[in-house]
Amino acid sequence: MQNLLQRDLGSSLLSIAVLLGWLGLFFVFLRLFTIGIKRFLGAIFKKK
Repeated sequence: MQNLLQRDLGSSLLSIAVLLGWLGLFFVFLRLFTIGIKRFLGAIFKKK
């Protein structure tokens, strides 16, 4: 934590922005994955 505070503010904010971006992408892909599974299972059980 002390190392993070000793660096300049710009690089710290950039690191946080990159981490939040990757986290956002992860949640978007997770959401698309769950929607895909829901549609796939719905199609399987609807045929029976």
